[in-house]
Amino acid sequence: MGLSSAAADQATEWSFTQRGLHTLLYSYTRFYQGGHWEPSSVPETGPAILACNHVSVLDPLLLVASNQRVISFLVAQEYYEKAWMRRLLDQSYSIPVRRNGHDVRALLQARRVLEDGRVLGIFPEGGINRDQTRKGMAWLVRESAAPVVPAHIGGACQGKSDLSTWLHRQRPLLRYGVPLHFHRDADAAEVLGATMSAIATLA
Repeated sequence: MGLSSAAADQATEWSFTQRGLHTLLYSYTRFYQGGHWEPSSVPETGPAILACNHVSVLDPLLLVASNQRVISFLVAQEYYEKAWMRRLLDQSYSIPVRRNGHDVRALLQARRVLEDGRVLGIFPEGGINRDQTRKGMAWLVRESAAPVVPAHIGGACQGKSDLSTWLHRQRPLLRYGVPLHFHRDADAAEVLGATMSAIATLA
């Protein structure tokens, strides 16, 4: 599913499939996993970069369940090679990224998400390629002037496999911080330093 300006963003615009998936993820994270979260500080409208620490495959599920806006994530390419996973990821207009850390196409697509006034989810503490992800996030902040919403997940950990992590009942806690606003001329060190510090203070 390609991203377009007509694509659903807020819950009032979601398709039947998107509503169903959100309900499923909410029920799974809240009742099966015993997850708790503070009210989201993601702006109700406009572009935003949601930056969260990365401890397990539960992380994006918690972020989705706790928000009423579509979150487009940067996702490792191999997840898109699984047909059933690709269909799910397409519902959030997520972006496949090659693990070599030099996927310019994905970065430009991420910029478009923000230009369209949407929410982009990034895990700067881990993921596809940590250094390149952090540099890409700083570039996106400067390009879009979008606020960065820090978030922190505790009480969860990655098991031996994704499946074992999904099945193992944990009690994750998701906390949101105050959105950070940067000038367009802010350098990468300032953006990354302030973001990582804000995430750490939520622990």
